[in-house]
Amino acid sequence: MHSKNLRAYLDSAVGIAGLLPQAERLIELRRIYSKLVPQQLLRSSSIVNYKQKNVVIFAENNAIAAKLRLLSPRLVNDFSKCGVEVTGIRLEVQPRQAPLKETVPKRARLSPAGAESLEALARQLPDSKLKQALAGFAARGRSAQGPSQSDPVDQTREDQRIVK
Repeated sequence: MHSKNLRAYLDSAVGIAGLLPQAERLIELRRIYSKLVPQQLLRSSSIVNYKQKNVVIFAENNAIAAKLRLLSPRLVNDFSKCGVEVTGIRLEVQPRQAPLKETVPKRARLSPAGAESLEALARQLPDSKLKQALAGFAARGRSAQGPSQSDPVDQTREDQRIVK
């Protein structure tokens, strides 16, 4: 396989050749934009297109769009000073998509004292589904905790608090 320069490859591909200059123009506009606007506005807005000498900027909310609208005459002038021919700024409100947070199911943990209480209650009940369920909860609570490493004196105090 021939090793080609990426630029030469993109220039030769039909349909892609027209996209590269636009992508480079957007990168340059974003670089200039980052120097022209305050940091708090930069975090909440971005240049998304350059079409017919107009820069299209997405703002996260109406407040950011209003602030940028006030700055737009200066931005047009500053872009021109930097060598980019801009005749207007078009602002659009486009809320950012919140990244999907991975949800972790909640897992309740049973304290050793809670497991003992469930076991004691299960022992007092007649044979039934409730007794089996309580014994199962207590067993799962104990197995999730592993061997008890708490001080027996502290455990007795904990038991006494539950009883009271």
